[in-house]
Amino acid sequence: MTGFVDRERAAQLMERAGIEALVLCAPEAFHYATGAWIGPAGLFRRAGAGFVVIPARQELPIGVVVADFNAAPLQAALPDAVVRSHPIWIESATLDASTSGHLLAQRIEAGLASSGRSPDFSRPATFELANSVRELKQILTGFGLDRATIGVDLDFIATADFSAMQAMLPGCSMVDGSAALDRLRSVKSQREVDLLQQGIILSEAGLDRLQVDAMAGMRQADLISLYREGIATAAAGLSHPVTTAEYVTLGARAKGTDAKAMPGDPLKCDMVCTVGGYASDMSRNFIFGPPSAEQAELHAIAEQAFEDGLASLVPGNKLAHVHRVATESLARQGLHSYRRGHFGHGVGQSVFSEQWPFIAADSVVVIEAGMVLAFEIPLYIDGLASFNLEDQFLITPDGPVAMNRLPRRLETIG
Repeated sequence: MTGFVDRERAAQLMERAGIEALVLCAPEAFHYATGAWIGPAGLFRRAGAGFVVIPARQELPIGVVVADFNAAPLQAALPDAVVRSHPIWIESATLDASTSGHLLAQRIEAGLASSGRSPDFSRPATFELANSVRELKQILTGFGLDRATIGVDLDFIATADFSAMQAMLPGCSMVDGSAALDRLRSVKSQREVDLLQQGIILSEAGLDRLQVDAMAGMRQADLISLYREGIATAAAGLSHPVTTAEYVTLGARAKGTDAKAMPGDPLKCDMVCTVGGYASDMSRNFIFGPPSAEQAELHAIAEQAFEDGLASLVPGNKLAHVHRVATESLARQGLHSYRRGHFGHGVGQSVFSEQWPFIAADSVVVIEAGMVLAFEIPLYIDGLASFNLEDQFLITPDGPVAMNRLPRRLETIG
């Protein structure tokens, strides 16, 4: 098992990019490629905590460099992978049952001695890039890639780390593999689709709870708590970890977090629910009591632009075309000068719910079946309302299929 990677598609993208392997070190890329956590060293977010080698030649296994603290469970999870380890700051020892009659300290010392490390072994303060690159070089050599062109995730690696890696891998030509990785991740496996669908199911359960129990007089924190409570109830028994991020705007002019909701206040709920590392993104809009005529009109404009743009979100179209259709819809409705940088984005595993590709005016990306895209029409009008209408779609050969079930209309709450 190689995480979520489609090795055939990866090989095609690497051939197109002129590279013989992807060498990835961002924690999110590590999990994408292996299905496993990079370990505590990855929390420092520097190159060298771990590496994954994905060769273009599909008959080769993937190679993994990981902290010694995480090596055994990772090898168990990836029995077909070539796994090498490097030391990090965490010390541990194994107790041998055969030494049970000895003093505890003696047993621990015996366990440390059995590890086979040299007498002068010492651990770094965190981890050392040189140690992990040394193990990476062994994997590349074993795969016949020690003089290959390799693509690395340069959108993550610090300049100083990249220079050090180049010096330690003089036989390799290291180029930017970020674009190939982005394109690889843009088309989802079924397991990824399932995680993204689960995120929407949970997020809508949270919004259901908010819609039912929200009342005037509540603060933003109270409203967010309702959302989280709804998710927690719906996620009971789920094996994957679940986290949330809430981008809430309360009031015609955004209120402070301690301000209370009042009759007539609009509420934008742009919600992210992350399941198993995969962040789903959606947004719905509410109002405490009946909307004003202008608030209702503003939401209707968003609904129409959404429907117009959605009709063009089909395989074969460029994302720039979708952006143009949405922009033209807003212009036809009177918003001639309204400019939005993007009307949606890819979703998946990242440090942020918004990831490449973006539904932007300059995007040459062609929509493909298997993509999962969040399409949105945000209209932020200070003094009236901040509305964002956003759904998440699986692109199929026949067009987009919504992962959401909640209606897109402006809902009254409180």
